[in-house]
Amino acid sequence: MFRPAQNYMQGINSYVPAMQWSASVDVQAGSIFSLGRPIAPGTPTTVTFGANDTGGKLFLPTPLEFKDTPYGRNVVVGVTTAPTGPAASIQVFGEDYLGQPVTEQVVLAGATGKKAFYRVLGMTIVGGSTVAAVLTVVRGALLGLPFKGTIEYAKENNAQLDPGTLFAKCVAPDLTDPATATSGDPRGMYTPTMTPDGIKEAVVCIRVDTGYNANNNGGLHGIRHYNV
Repeated sequence: MFRPAQNYMQGINSYVPAMQWSASVDVQAGSIFSLGRPIAPGTPTTVTFGANDTGGKLFLPTPLEFKDTPYGRNVVVGVTTAPTGPAASIQVFGEDYLGQPVTEQVVLAGATGKKAFYRVLGMTIVGGSTVAAVLTVVRGALLGLPFKGTIEYAKENNAQLDPGTLFAKCVAPDLTDPATATSGDPRGMYTPTMTPDGIKEAVVCIRVDTGYNANNNGGLHGIRHYNV
């Protein structure tokens, strides 16, 4: 049985700490979810920082929304004109599919994100000098998951992956508490083997994990996302 994507209003945080139950899951068995029909990365969105913008948040002209993937996907940050200084790094801020605020920091030398954004709102330069910089942000290859758990099997374009391939394509939930700007996604991620074209669908079966830690943090929605 497919579990439909729930519709959450962006701008309203629907994250539930230590969540133990949802009508979308069977806590006794695996639950099947469609991760959407991912489209190609598309044209990067450009963010231009002026000489006095280092350390401040710059919002995108239009939010970058990943409506092709109901639980979001990671982002890839590119550099057209780099900020100077060895400590320069980039923070991307936005929301996950729950409307939960998310901030992720990536260094310029390795700009592939590890968190699942549903909507990217803007970027910040952290460190570096106050010179003009031109950065880009675009969809990544990792797909977000609706709940924390273990992926038991996956189908891409109606073909089931063999166990060996599946294992290599799953990213476990990051249990770091509290989450940091550089920690992974608290619900885990999935990397499809198929080429994103907006037609092929990715479907996963998740054995959800309702566990929480000694601080009563965790549950189905995982650890609360880092945000500044």
